[in-house]
Amino acid sequence: MHFKKFILLTCLVPVCWMGGCGQKQGRFTEEQMQAFPLADRQNLPGASGGMAISLHSETITVDEVLQAVEEPLRPAAGQMERQAFVRQSLPLIRRAVRSKTSDILLYAQARKHAPDNVDDALDRAVQQEINRFVASYNNNYALAEARIRQMGMDWRSFREYQRKLMLTQSYLSSKLNTDVRFTHSQMREHYEAVKAEQFCRSGTLEFHAIDLVPAQLDSEHIAEGQTADEAAMELAKKLVAQARAGGDFAELAREHSHGPLARNGGRWRPVTIGAEALAEPYDVLEDVALTLEEGEISDPVVHEDHIFIVWLNRKELGGCKPFSEVQAQIEQQLEFEYRQKQYENYISELMRQVDQVELEQFAEFCANAAYDRWNRAG
Repeated sequence: MHFKKFILLTCLVPVCWMGGCGQKQGRFTEEQMQAFPLADRQNLPGASGGMAISLHSETITVDEVLQAVEEPLRPAAGQMERQAFVRQSLPLIRRAVRSKTSDILLYAQARKHAPDNVDDALDRAVQQEINRFVASYNNNYALAEARIRQMGMDWRSFREYQRKLMLTQSYLSSKLNTDVRFTHSQMREHYEAVKAEQFCRSGTLEFHAIDLVPAQLDSEHIAEGQTADEAAMELAKKLVAQARAGGDFAELAREHSHGPLARNGGRWRPVTIGAEALAEPYDVLEDVALTLEEGEISDPVVHEDHIFIVWLNRKELGGCKPFSEVQAQIEQQLEFEYRQKQYENYISELMRQVDQVELEQFAEFCANAAYDRWNRAG
């Protein structure tokens, strides 16, 4: 049983911390809080027999650690030599061990600083959460119980899990709920740093095209005394007139186009504006499409021994949301990053209580145990 994610339940946890109810709660959203890695329970001395680490009345076992990292590491164990596997798996295993250790330390602090009457409040809050959980299964107790068993718990352990989760989260809310304000220049700087990735979208073009190559024109289309270029242009003008008069552009492309997408009615995949995704000579199609309005058909365009006709289906020019539109979101991001840094700093302080050498030895033991367990030859 362990806390896999740090999810603040300010609405679900009616536990008043230290100063009682009415204290300002944290302003994290649930999505933001899920980015905080949590682990499991209390404090930590050394490895007992190499198979577990003991912290007060709590332990971290090899099985717990391997369960947390099995999905990404199990396939690698079957494909690598031991030394390479241990070296590459250790960073992930160290994080899992640290996460579980910090949970234990964090819960110990939460328990230490909890008011004397916290158990009664916790019992009421846990019962409300259990009622909510059962209600989410249409009050079908059997279905709710089956889900709990899938999580590796029974009702007793689920209740204890909720107690620890709520107590720890309430304590963290009191520790990390320091007000912070950001200047306009700080927010503008952050906006510029993340704008391209978060607030800008590329423009897109969707179009059909007829591609006439004079050198590939059938002789039946070339009149006596005409050159292939002249005949191709004459045909292109006729096709434009037919299409603009309501003719089926895709059918005209299938019948007359020499291009690679003729069988597809001349339909091209969506093109990202400015991405230079089209090779020559087809790069000109993007330029032509940009000059058109949706539904418009171009005049014939001569380019590198080709004559193109473009029918624009959709044009989205893209762009960036202005700072004024996303300022609240920028402030929320900065606030979250600030509190996340607070959280990491606090956890780092707690981790100083732990013998780091023994943690490293335990992580290495877990890495070797993982290899022995998951290697095909093991």
